[in-house]
Amino acid sequence: MASFDFELVKGHQVASGLANDDRFVIGTIALQLPLFNRLGLNLDNYHRATLNAQFNCEEVILNHVDYHFTQVKWHRDLPAEDFRFCRCQVLHADQAYSSIIYQPMAETKTEHFQPKNQLEILAPFIDNIHYGDICRLVVADTALTFV
Repeated sequence: MASFDFELVKGHQVASGLANDDRFVIGTIALQLPLFNRLGLNLDNYHRATLNAQFNCEEVILNHVDYHFTQVKWHRDLPAEDFRFCRCQVLHADQAYSSIIYQPMAETKTEHFQPKNQLEILAPFIDNIHYGDICRLVVADTALTFV
């Protein structure tokens, strides 16, 4: 296993539903979870928001995926999207949380793009975590490449 430090940064807040976007009042994650469940990935134990993990590099590339779903039509007003997931752990304040990297593919997205040095992570609810915290991501040895 390999581990990498990241800074927790504020994202678009559409995943959680805090973005004041009428299309995603309950959040994009809550809308997508039932579809992922039907495709074989149960994410019920994860918080309905993403951790936005920013790494000290130009780009982080996800090399290994545990799940890859194509053409998921999760919202009536948006085109279908492709998603990739990679199991991982997030370490914060001496606690380890079973998590999963959540990667909507940029090629199929129409908005809410992430910087290339950032990953979105689904994790259980983590008490006392804040923007600016330095956390650690643990993944399989060859799962990520940093450029």
